[in-house]
Amino acid sequence: MVESPMTETWDGASPLLFLGGAAIFLGGIALFGYDLFAGNDPFRGIVGNAVGAALLIGWAALDTVQDPNSEVNTGGGAAGTALLLYGMYLLLGGVTIAATGLFFHERGAIGLWYVGLAIVSIVIGFLIFPTGSVVSEEESKTDGKSEKNQTGSDSKDSSKKAE
Repeated sequence: MVESPMTETWDGASPLLFLGGAAIFLGGIALFGYDLFAGNDPFRGIVGNAVGAALLIGWAALDTVQDPNSEVNTGGGAAGTALLLYGMYLLLGGVTIAATGLFFHERGAIGLWYVGLAIVSIVIGFLIFPTGSVVSEEESKTDGKSEKNQTGSDSKDSSKKAE
């Protein structure tokens, strides 16, 4: 029996973790915007957004490991994925906080910390992320050199021998 997309079950990480993280993340963004507009300290919106992002990133890492179709099937791979996502979040959030801090609030230093942590997180994430899951097997085997057939000779050489 074929299941329609509407009747599929959530295999993998908890949907409540995703939904809760998404709600808190979006609520943090809304609170940050409201605080900027009202002239309030935006720290509570920043914290709320960070908590929501952490929940979403945790869900994504768990879901990546638990998905049988995922090429990332180790804890290290999931940690690398989480660090890359966390780094992207920190970079975007840091730039936003620092830019709005120039004009609307006094928490711009948090944005600079975010950007610094983003660089560290992205570098560590790239170091432990399983590159084999994003680089095709042919590219990783040839490394830009001429392709070799199974006997180890260049494919051009073997075609000349066949003539």
